[in-house]
Amino acid sequence: NIRDADWTKETPQGLYIAIGKSKLTEAIQTTGLSIEQYVIDVDADRLAIVGGHSGKRGVLYGVYDVLEQLGVRWYRPEPWGWHVPRQERITLPVGRKVAKAPDYVYRSELAGGFTRKRMKTAEMAAAGRLWSVRNRLNGADVGVNPQFGGRVGMSFGHSFYLTIPAEQYFEKHPEYFCLIRGERRKSNPDTPDKLRAGNPTGLQLCLGNPGLQELFAQKIIAQARSRTREELDDITFSVSPNDACPFCDGGCEGCKALDDPRFPELMSNRVSAFVNIVARAVAKAVPGARVSLNVYSSWTEPPTNIPKVEPNVCIHMSLINEWADYSRDLLDPLSPWNKRTVESMRKWKDCGATQIYTYEYWSGYAWLGPLPLVRTMADRCREYRRLNIKGIYNETCPHWGPQGLDLYMCAKLMWDPNLDLEKELGLYYQNYYGPAAAPMKEYHELLMQAIRSLPAPAAVYSGGRGAHFMFKPSLLEQLKPCMDRAQALVKGQALYERRLAGVAAGYEFARRIGEILVLKVTTGTKVASPRWSGKYYLQSAEAERKFRELVEWLDTVTTKEGDVIFDYVPRASKDGPGYLSNDVLKNAALGFLDEPDLLKDFK
Repeated sequence: NIRDADWTKETPQGLYIAIGKSKLTEAIQTTGLSIEQYVIDVDADRLAIVGGHSGKRGVLYGVYDVLEQLGVRWYRPEPWGWHVPRQERITLPVGRKVAKAPDYVYRSELAGGFTRKRMKTAEMAAAGRLWSVRNRLNGADVGVNPQFGGRVGMSFGHSFYLTIPAEQYFEKHPEYFCLIRGERRKSNPDTPDKLRAGNPTGLQLCLGNPGLQELFAQKIIAQARSRTREELDDITFSVSPNDACPFCDGGCEGCKALDDPRFPELMSNRVSAFVNIVARAVAKAVPGARVSLNVYSSWTEPPTNIPKVEPNVCIHMSLINEWADYSRDLLDPLSPWNKRTVESMRKWKDCGATQIYTYEYWSGYAWLGPLPLVRTMADRCREYRRLNIKGIYNETCPHWGPQGLDLYMCAKLMWDPNLDLEKELGLYYQNYYGPAAAPMKEYHELLMQAIRSLPAPAAVYSGGRGAHFMFKPSLLEQLKPCMDRAQALVKGQALYERRLAGVAAGYEFARRIGEILVLKVTTGTKVASPRWSGKYYLQSAEAERKFRELVEWLDTVTTKEGDVIFDYVPRASKDGPGYLSNDVLKNAALGFLDEPDLLKDFK
């Protein structure tokens, strides 16, 4: 391996490896290659790996490419989740490979770290960053270690409160803040007990106020001026509304003037108008600086009275709730949710948005059990290219036990949507499960079939909501022998027992959920839905008791020393993980459908 100090020496004798730019690799042309491209050049006596622009990230990816050609895989962040095959002789094909630029310039799924909700040690955090860079993620996942070749620092989180905190500005400028029932408010009068730490006001800003528009623009300009020209190529600055908060009501003439009177409930008109004002000021003051708008909730639909968004605006579509049907392909005509999403992507493009990204929820913020999204993610990663999507962010609560396969395959597919999916899945089953490969392949394939079997309009969607309806008695009866055989085959083999334990815990979680749903059918009574008129769910004291037992079991699994299985904080709530009790006990996830109909096969 040729290091910096050896660059001026003579060509080595015998076989050698040259990594990076040096006299030994100067004949390899990299002009025109992007920061993530690389060249792997193999001849009879030398392996050379050279990166593209800046040389850092590309050369690192080139090294990982060679290792993967030799069979290495990083399935989990911990060393026991790595697959490093022992080889007496290493052989590589002679020739030159020039890696193409990745389809997605931004790829992120562990921005919250190795775990999102559970406390993590420094060792765990470092392992998560290393896993991320090895699997070619390039967002906040990889941290700031320059050895990892830098990152793409897109900022698109809810930023209104962070940029204009009420504690600093409300007293002198109440006009910058939300008008609710004729008064400017420092905090939401309707939800005083439900304010979030990230936005203790519980409100948006007054987007029609010229003073606020100017102040917000100056704040972003100051941030942009603190960065170098090269840094601006890889970062954006968020101009995105707060989460789950009301805007000024109809009494605010400034905001009302930004709305389309035909669609007063559509907030994307006033939001887009505000973002355009800020973006124009930023572009004038700091050419090359970009801003990001997280389109979400009532401002997901494209604006109807804004002819064009500014060219330095990046759109990040948050595909939450009815914006994402994971049970069907993106272009499946049986999915009105996905059809609406595709239409909105195209309309944002028609509005002049040239930089559109997606914000996904391919993880279990609402569901801790198996979430078989591999083929769903593969479909999205391939179809998004045709829609000119530039990058993908996946918000994860990493339940490494039951959802480890999906976390790994998500990273692989974002890097290479053309991945030979069946081949990579086969390698995963063989490498990760060893002697239990056959029953675990059957286990995962049964799950992947089950998520596609929910009859429309039922669906599994963001955060795994609705996934509990997959676990019918018939499916659990098929999964059980797979798990039993797998556990028998790995018995006494510590590595494979450890790898299987988290998956088995995910199966046990799903089995307990299935038991609860059967109790709802056999012992429950119909109760009117508090949200959906004319719809019913099944209420059962026996099911509620079993749910409490599930939470107690989950607490014991999560507090055990050792492996991270569920990204869950024990005893954080008597109801267990967020969303789960309402979804399972009160049908909050699919309340627009009668639960007795959804549970007709749970007997």
